[in-house]
Amino acid sequence: MNNSHTLRIIVLAAATSCLAAMFGCAGYERNHIKEMPYFYVHKEIAAADRAVESARTAGKDKQCPDEFKAAEDQKDKAFSTYRACFTKEAIAMANEAAAKANALCPPKPVAKEPPPAEEPLPPVPAAEPTPELFKYCITLHTEFDVDKAEIRPQYRDEISKVGNFMKQYPTTTAVIEGHTDNVGDATHNQALSTRRAESVVTHLVETYGIDRSRLTPIGYGSSKPVADNATDAGKQANRRIEAIIDCAFDYSKVTPPDRLCVNLNMEFDTDKADIKPQYNDEIAKVGEFMKQNPTTTAVIEGHTDNVGSADYNMKLSKKRADNVVDYLVKNFGIDKSRLEGKGYGFTRRIAYNSTPEGRQKNRRINAIIDCVVK
Repeated sequence: MNNSHTLRIIVLAAATSCLAAMFGCAGYERNHIKEMPYFYVHKEIAAADRAVESARTAGKDKQCPDEFKAAEDQKDKAFSTYRACFTKEAIAMANEAAAKANALCPPKPVAKEPPPAEEPLPPVPAAEPTPELFKYCITLHTEFDVDKAEIRPQYRDEISKVGNFMKQYPTTTAVIEGHTDNVGDATHNQALSTRRAESVVTHLVETYGIDRSRLTPIGYGSSKPVADNATDAGKQANRRIEAIIDCAFDYSKVTPPDRLCVNLNMEFDTDKADIKPQYNDEIAKVGEFMKQNPTTTAVIEGHTDNVGSADYNMKLSKKRADNVVDYLVKNFGIDKSRLEGKGYGFTRRIAYNSTPEGRQKNRRINAIIDCVVK
């Protein structure tokens, strides 16, 4: 009788265990951990073991050994606590160990390639106009003796155009440029053109009392021809002195020079070429000047910064220049044959495009007016 009762108790306990295994172990899974003497363990314990072993298989114990050891130690601590029947605490430790193992050796952020450095900024041409300043450009038709820089007496009247103008307008400054043909080597021509420009500066100082600080001589040698050096006439045209005078006053009040370079201080909306009403007065300066001087012609130049492709900016700058041309035709009655719109995109920068200020300088409209006055 006692044996039968004992057997019933054993069977009931076994049945209870089986039922618990089948229906009461939702938070458990079958144990595959050698260190755990249980048939089932909590799933968090098993997850911590898998995370650490997965990291080991991935070689993270070699890639970041200190961090791997910390995760492994945390897992071992969770196992010890679990075996001591502190289940809640062990589960928290196991979760922390799994998180550490899963976060091991994060991929290093790929360093972004720095944008290519801009090429050094070429010297800005002296005739490049700036806001509030127009450039009054005069070509001095002077000739020098071979390999000489002394000014011949018969050409002093040419230089007087510059001297008298600068005396009349004492706030002006000027760059005096010397140019040669291509006869002789480049080094010799560079030095010769500089000496000739310096001779003109000295003449302006001594004859017209222009302060030397207002004058800058530059020699370009044969690097900026305006004609073909293959002919005598071309060589003669290239042997020249040019005066580029900075003027900060209303250019409509002066006798037209050979060439007038004006910056139209205007901006456009992004990706737009429409002229904003607030810039009508800027364009009016050019329109009124060309109306007063009906033999003048002008090239309207559009320039951009380097945001966007070269082709895109070339088309956009041309469209903006053409819109200024159309405005001059429509509102000032300038014959379209006297005007030409050209787009240069970002090929003629006057500042670095690496700063907002530089990009703003490069986004510009220039009017280059040829003044053939009859």
